[in-house]
Amino acid sequence: MGTTIAVMELIPYDDITGDGAKHQLITLLKIGGVAVSQANWTTRWWQAVMVSASGVTRLGNSNVSATNGIPIGVSANGQFLPLSSQVSEIYDLSQVYVIIASGDVMSVARAV
Repeated sequence: MGTTIAVMELIPYDDITGDGAKHQLITLLKIGGVAVSQANWTTRWWQAVMVSASGVTRLGNSNVSATNGIPIGVSANGQFLPLSSQVSEIYDLSQVYVIIASGDVMSVARAV
């Protein structure tokens, strides 16, 4: 009997231009300029990469601030959240918050 291979779909979003304020990441995600509305934001893999950066961008939970969270404020630098070997382990993007420095640009993609 053949082996079934699970195929993940890569979903890239429009680049996000920062305003220096804290946002729930999913509220910033658009495709073709249209906001993405979705009931389930769980994902097996996701990545955020700075396209341009003059300030410091931070990723984290709802406590993210100018001094709390993962700093990724360098152009072409990003945060890679790896695919887990456990099918039951997923990321919930609705729990991710971001502060993107004003005028800086972030690119985000995920796989489902």
